[in-house]
Amino acid sequence: MSAFGLRLSASASRATRLASVSARACRVQSRALHKRKELSYPVDGGLGTFLPPHTLKMIAEDYQQGLLDRLNDQVRGTALENKSIVQTVVEAARDPTKVLEFNYASEALNNSFFLECVKPPPEHATSHEHSLIGSYVHRRIGHHWGSLAHFQSSFSAAVLGMFSSGWVWLVTDKNGMLGIVPTFGTGTLLVRSGKPSETFLEWQRLAGEAVVPFSEHELLPPSSSSPSSGSPPPPPPTSPASGLSHTAPPVNPHQPARSMSRYTGRSANLEGAEKSLDPERIGEVLYPLLCVSVHEHAWVGAGYGVWGKEEYMKRFWTVVDWHKVNSMYTKVAPPQP
Repeated sequence: MSAFGLRLSASASRATRLASVSARACRVQSRALHKRKELSYPVDGGLGTFLPPHTLKMIAEDYQQGLLDRLNDQVRGTALENKSIVQTVVEAARDPTKVLEFNYASEALNNSFFLECVKPPPEHATSHEHSLIGSYVHRRIGHHWGSLAHFQSSFSAAVLGMFSSGWVWLVTDKNGMLGIVPTFGTGTLLVRSGKPSETFLEWQRLAGEAVVPFSEHELLPPSSSSPSSGSPPPPPPTSPASGLSHTAPPVNPHQPARSMSRYTGRSANLEGAEKSLDPERIGEVLYPLLCVSVHEHAWVGAGYGVWGKEEYMKRFWTVVDWHKVNSMYTKVAPPQP
């Protein structure tokens, strides 16, 4: 073979090797991308009278995929590139330069949880309340609010009272205390006072991600300042009802701001707290049981109209998956013998 032929053969071999390496790199990169979790129910069927198919598709596919696409673009080539969504929320929450990463990840995580705690009503019933009656969480709701109707009224009132967008949650702590907590904007229950809560692994499962145990030391690098260095204390709760503190909006309207909720000891104000429990432990770590999206695109897109939030909430209760809510509750706070 001539020298020219040898050079052509070597070049072709090199090109083949490079193409193989490039293909492997693409496969590795695709594994690192955040992907939308498929729902346990068909999107094409909608959610009963709560969300028609086109609105459910907009929330579960278009909106969710848009959040994940933007998150993937934002973290590409950074230390967050191969992190799970849950890890991204935890780590970005502590870095003021990672506002967009936090917003996209937290909003996608909240939206995923909202879609996980609902499902279409059964064929011969108007809701899933038949699976709630007599359950452990049903008895505890009665203990805290007196009745299911009173709880639903209190929860819906929290939604109607939220002027901005956000999420409203039914939460519990390890003592089984229940509470209604709002988070504003892209605020999250996952991170509080700069520390990852004990729900870290469970959130990964809910997001459909591989469960990766990380210690607090690995998640949170040592802070440059300590509590004894004269740092100002966190602001006191500004909402006597929920015990939440909200920082003022940025002076510069073009500067993005994250909505983070702070909880201080008993100020979480979980209803029905027995005096026999340690007050310092009540509400210290919160576990979400269900949530609802408080976004105009949800009720406007579903045809309720701009002022249709009240009707939106009335129909929300027809699709709550109470069996799943009860399962999560008994997992966090098992019934005492």
